[in-house]
Amino acid sequence: MSDKVYKSIFAIVFARLAINVSKRFPYPFVASIGLAFGVSADSIQNVIALTNAAGLLSPLLGTVSEHYGKKAVMVGALLLMTGISILGAVFSDYGVFVLVMFGFGLGKIIYDPTFQAYLGDIIHFSRRARVMGIAELSWALSLVIAAPVAGFLLEVSTMRAIFVFLAILLALSALALWLFVEADDKAKQPSAIRVMGPLAAMRVVSSYPPALFALFYTLCLTAAHEIFYINYGLWMEDSFALVLTALGAVTIVIAVAEVIGEIIVITLADRLGTKPTSMWGMMFAAICFFIIPHLNFSLPLAMFAIFVMFIAIETSIVSAIPLFSEILPDARAVMMSANVGAHSLGRVAGAAAGALIYKLSGGNFIFIGMVAGSLGLLAFFVMLRYVPVGGSQAD
Repeated sequence: MSDKVYKSIFAIVFARLAINVSKRFPYPFVASIGLAFGVSADSIQNVIALTNAAGLLSPLLGTVSEHYGKKAVMVGALLLMTGISILGAVFSDYGVFVLVMFGFGLGKIIYDPTFQAYLGDIIHFSRRARVMGIAELSWALSLVIAAPVAGFLLEVSTMRAIFVFLAILLALSALALWLFVEADDKAKQPSAIRVMGPLAAMRVVSSYPPALFALFYTLCLTAAHEIFYINYGLWMEDSFALVLTALGAVTIVIAVAEVIGEIIVITLADRLGTKPTSMWGMMFAAICFFIIPHLNFSLPLAMFAIFVMFIAIETSIVSAIPLFSEILPDARAVMMSANVGAHSLGRVAGAAAGALIYKLSGGNFIFIGMVAGSLGLLAFFVMLRYVPVGGSQAD
């Protein structure tokens, strides 16, 4: 790869880091953010679900980058998020918070499939897991920033400080993309794809069964993960009486686990195959979902199990991305947008179900783990039986 490609990858990773910080900061601090706005914890959980609901628009936006160019769309998404961060900093109100978080979700679902399609265009399938794994490092690294910074700012200041921090980070990432990412030549794209409307794009995906099963895998995986993830902070507080700063620090363990999962993909997925790497990662994660709720008697054991679970889930998620990028290579942006839509639907359903299960069960985390684990096993079966190893470029 040339120096220009390396610079493009660096800028893409930095920009996605900023976007993921905006996505991840609320999760460990659901109760505290609720107190800051004078609303209940489940209200903040519902805002998170609404944020994830923005991803349902992804299939409708799947061809935007084919019309205007992938670089332009990525920069535009970051500028949009910068503007709404400023809005959140100026108006400290729950209604504005809801609007801002939805805007963050919208920016992410525009950016993610666009950068995935961009990398799919310039990186051969035989090396794609390594490069996309590097890009996905931004997900884990974002938690290293989001957890301690958000916890600190909530203790010493208000939500406004968090939004000021996000505005600066997003603006810098937009500048990095503009300076370092090589512009894609949209004229090189097949004209049929460039002019394809949203309905036609969805028909392309729905007409190919392996693509539908890949999307169902994503749906089950993310729903299982979200059901567990949206409740783990409350469980940790209830089980081990952790304060805000301690909870933020403990959450870094999860980021380390995610880094390890991404390193597994970077170093092994191209050799072992993206399908088995993703499939068995999902199996290990499902087993952890069943076990973790029974470890409330020991913080070290609970953290170790959570550590293993996040290694497995991150390995599963990241290794599936290059695999799915080759299912419809002639409509890559469309497929990846549909996959982001399925991912978002899983998060919406998982967040809503997680909040509802927590409320109806009185915080019964054992039952929550059983639901998440069952969905994980279903995802494993779908990948095993119905998702192909790749298209012609993977042969």
